[in-house]
Amino acid sequence: MIFTKVRASLAAVVFGAAALVASGGGAASAADKPNLTVSHDKAGWQSNFEAYGKDDPNATWQVTPFADTTNYQAAVRASLPTASAPGMFTWWSGYRMKDLVDAGLIEDLTAIWKPLLAEGKVKQEVADAFTFDGKIYAVPNNVAYWAMFYNKNVYKELGLQVPKTWDELEGNLAKIKAAGKVPIGQTIEGRWPAFIWFSEFLIRTDPDFYNRLMAGKAKYTDPQVAAAFATWRDWMGKGWMDDGTSPFGFTTGDSMNNSFAQGKVAHMLVGTWFADTVSKAGIQEGKDWGMFVVPNKTAGLPPSVIFEAGPLLVAKNSETHDTAVKAATYWMSKDGEQRWADLTGFLVANSDAKLPADKEVAKLNDAISQGHYKLLGRYWESTPSPIAEAAVDEISKFVLDPNSAADVMQNLQKIADDYWAAHPKP
Repeated sequence: MIFTKVRASLAAVVFGAAALVASGGGAASAADKPNLTVSHDKAGWQSNFEAYGKDDPNATWQVTPFADTTNYQAAVRASLPTASAPGMFTWWSGYRMKDLVDAGLIEDLTAIWKPLLAEGKVKQEVADAFTFDGKIYAVPNNVAYWAMFYNKNVYKELGLQVPKTWDELEGNLAKIKAAGKVPIGQTIEGRWPAFIWFSEFLIRTDPDFYNRLMAGKAKYTDPQVAAAFATWRDWMGKGWMDDGTSPFGFTTGDSMNNSFAQGKVAHMLVGTWFADTVSKAGIQEGKDWGMFVVPNKTAGLPPSVIFEAGPLLVAKNSETHDTAVKAATYWMSKDGEQRWADLTGFLVANSDAKLPADKEVAKLNDAISQGHYKLLGRYWESTPSPIAEAAVDEISKFVLDPNSAADVMQNLQKIADDYWAAHPKP
């Protein structure tokens, strides 16, 4: 039987949490704090979640990690209608949240966001990633930009500068290739990474088209997609991207990172959440590696960057629901966000929380904020999941056979047509 209970309104819970934080709240001993069940599939972040949970003034965290994402999704979905659902859990934004929202399984957290948005302390684009029908259903576990990681030692060895234009970028790639190195590492391991460069090539020529394509208002057979595949094919043909014939083959994430650390691969296009992993391969942030946003190919475009916002959701039916709402409120506070930033080195949503100024992620964030970059949602979350799941397999076929672009475009459009024929467009 599904567990139900009478609970205070969200606004009242949020007010109580805010009062606790404002009053210092940490005076309560661990024995006095209620338990909060937390689940996630980020096995490498387990120690961070545990450390954060020890400092939460509202709750004693009981954190359950899952090593396998597929099993994690199945377990969480099965639990959500019941009291055994985790009070708080990691998920994915955009369309990957939508079915949980539509089913009424997750809590509306708009009350937490309203004052922060009004004060300009959080970006509207981040809130939008979690917004459905005007309500905001998550707090961000991680905010990340997709940037080009570059090996500074390779740049120094070859006398290269960080490119400001597309021509400068291509010039660097040619020089790196001539030096016997792989200019850009890429992988299709795990399927999903296939969308990384597909998205990037699209936004560098027409970011508005990219947004229309995500919403079913443009076609995968349009000239902009053909041009993206043509550029991709050209780069692989010139040996500027790992194309399966290099000594590294289609590198996995780990082997690509090791090759990057050794200076055998000069660039990787990855989310900024990867920064700590890069340094753990044995090279020093700032000294040995840095980041930049890929320049636009089309002249005159405003600067833009792909971002992702990983959500933490609150399960409506969980027996630790009320505690989870208080924890989510604290999470978005200056102190809560600062603690998570200190533990992980991640960008966080609340601008009152800061990373050390010498961090590459902090420098990138400053450049994006000061440059008024257009933020574009990541492909994986910005288009409906049934399209994305099928599309990455088609795009992988192109990476394996760059001459298959025409067939792949037709197949992609068939996938999109089938979905949008049965669903309303936003």
